[in-house]
Amino acid sequence: MREGMWINYRTGKTFDIDEHERWLRRDDNADKLGVPQKVQDAFGEFEPVKDRDKFLLFVMKHAPVMRVRGHGNYVTFEFSSRQKRQVMDEIWLWGLKNAGALTGLYIVNFATGEKTNVYWNEFKNAMDNDNIEKVLRVGTETFRLKEKVAAELLELSRLLLGE
Repeated sequence: MREGMWINYRTGKTFDIDEHERWLRRDDNADKLGVPQKVQDAFGEFEPVKDRDKFLLFVMKHAPVMRVRGHGNYVTFEFSSRQKRQVMDEIWLWGLKNAGALTGLYIVNFATGEKTNVYWNEFKNAMDNDNIEKVLRVGTETFRLKEKVAAELLELSRLLLGE
C-alpha cells in the first residue's frame, strides 16, 4: 500500500485520499469524514502547505480521525486519542482486508506519546486475544512533540475552540 486514507474511528467511515491536507480542505470532505464544524471553522487559521503538520495534528486532536499512509511493506497509522479501543479495532479491520502476516504497522498516538512498530501477525494475535494493551507494549516507545509546536497548538485550540 502506498496510497493514503482517512478513517473516522468512531463511525468506521474510510476514505482513500491523494494527500491528507489537500483532501481534507477540498469540497465537503471534512463533513463526510465527520470533522466537527467548530474544527472546520478553524481551518483558515492554518496556511495550506506551510502549516501542514500543525493543521493535521490540530484536526486529529479535535476529531475522531486517523491518518493512514502506506510505505511499501509497512503502513503508518496516526491518531490522537486516550480512548484506544475504537482506534485499534479500526486498524484490525483494515488489516483483515489489506495486510499480510509480515506487513509492518507503525502506530503513533499523539495524545499519549506512544508509538510502536509491530507486524500484522503480532497485532492480529494480540487483538484476537482481546489484549489491546499488549499491542501498544510490543516495541512501544514514548515521544514528545516539540514543546514549541505543542504550546502553539494548545494556545490555538483554546482560542479557536474555547477550550
